[in-house]
Amino acid sequence: MMRIKYSIIALVLVSCNSSEKKEELSKVTISEEKITVQNSALKESMTRGETVYSNFCITCHLPNGKGVSKIFPPLAKSDYLMTNRMASIKAIKYGQSGEIIVNGQKYNNVMSPLGLEDDEIADVMNYITNSWGNANDKLITESEVSKIEP
Repeated sequence: MMRIKYSIIALVLVSCNSSEKKEELSKVTISEEKITVQNSALKESMTRGETVYSNFCITCHLPNGKGVSKIFPPLAKSDYLMTNRMASIKAIKYGQSGEIIVNGQKYNNVMSPLGLEDDEIADVMNYITNSWGNANDKLITESEVSKIEP
């Protein structure tokens, strides 16, 4: 009798939970797959972006991304870069002039347009927004960059 009671309880528990658990587990697996795909795409983009940075940005913003105080703003741990995504993309795409405030410091210099393609801008943005203490889990894409107008 006791064995039948435990069997019924086990059967009820398994039948009530199994489809819900499977659905829950499949959602987790899909989410993990999306993260893995995005992480892979982000890693590849950052690798290309590091090359773009080395070829175009390093002279002013330096290898460590710290820039030159009061002349070239830092990209490392940059509040401006991380909170002004569209403006940052626009600055790389079309150049930047006029005053900006980065980490509480005023900068009023000119950054000329670099002549980069939209995919190169996306790659360098993914690199700088994930380097030197910056963290950005939202992939910047060529499509996003292409929509930025002057």
